[in-house]
Amino acid sequence: MIIRPARREELREAAALLNESWRVAYQHILDADFLESLTDDDRHKRLLEGYEKGARPLLLHDNGELLGFCRFGPSQTPGYPDDGEVAAIYIREDAVGRGFGHALLLHAEEALSQQGYEHLVLDVLSKNERAIKFYRAHGYKKVGERIFTRGGIDYPLDIMRK
Repeated sequence: MIIRPARREELREAAALLNESWRVAYQHILDADFLESLTDDDRHKRLLEGYEKGARPLLLHDNGELLGFCRFGPSQTPGYPDDGEVAAIYIREDAVGRGFGHALLLHAEEALSQQGYEHLVLDVLSKNERAIKFYRAHGYKKVGERIFTRGGIDYPLDIMRK
């Protein structure tokens, strides 16, 4: 297993991984039409824009295959401006349960700790029971709620902190 910052030329493959992960993880949570409307080109464009601004998401490779993605940095969650934030962890569905999410989370937490963050925050769709269980197992506790809007539909998020 190799975890390292993404290179620019890897962002198209990362975009495809993210979109497929969203379609699988959120198939019974987010609107189906919205999930089907996701395009790799749009996601790639957003990843490139972030990259040009200095964002370097982590990629996890195993046996030469891209299996995971993690984005983290300063908190963007309202009410937690001094925290570090784990903004996204996605693992290819056929690789879930093999410790890759754990490895990415620990890598991100260590990097945020080295940057001086004492507390970490994240948000997760309230109906995403698998992710909530994962974060609880890693010491995160629910501290609040907020709303995420996509495609004109509001979805509740749990804010979790450690």
